Amino acid sequence: MADAATNPPRGNRDEQYVELLTRHKSQLFRFVFAMVHSLPDAEDVFQQAAITMWDKFSEFELGTDFYAWACSIARFKALDHLKAKGRRRLLFSDELLELVPQHDHWQPETQQAKLRALASCRHKLSSKDQQLLSMCYNGRESIRKSAESVGRPVGSVYDSLSRIRRALYACIERTLASEGQS
Repeated sequence: MADAATNPPRGNRDEQYVELLTRHKSQLFRFVFAMVHSLPDAEDVFQQAAITMWDKFSEFELGTDFYAWACSIARFKALDHLKAKGRRRLLFSDELLELVPQHDHWQPETQQAKLRALASCRHKLSSKDQQLLSMCYNGRESIRKSAESVGRPVGSVYDSLSRIRRALYACIERTLASEGQS
């Protein structure tokens, strides 16, 4: 029979689960969002993952890395979701996805700095580039449909998006470096 120190009463475990999930909620949500690329989908997947984590929390060993454990569950939920939606082609390699929860770029402070830099850099884009980004990445239309909407060939839109992403990346890097964040 397990003692109370290694297997605390369920009420205490419930509180521990809520505390750990609350502490890591933002990081976990960003992890899910990075996989599914859609806010509504990320919310659904996060909810499913949280329910599964709750169901399996008795298997979690207290004192170990909750975030890594939670990411493994969230990752499988996101993969299931993408597979069901037929978007498996958008996924990263298994090796990369295993590294993501361990990488310091996922720390809340780093993410907040990057998001601020992205917002600032996006405002520096031309209105035409800003409009194209919104049209292609708002989650409502495919890039093909966006290209049709603006009357451009799909390849041309992909080229523009690639150029815009490179410009944003360079701007974010410069911004972070000037703030001492890189």
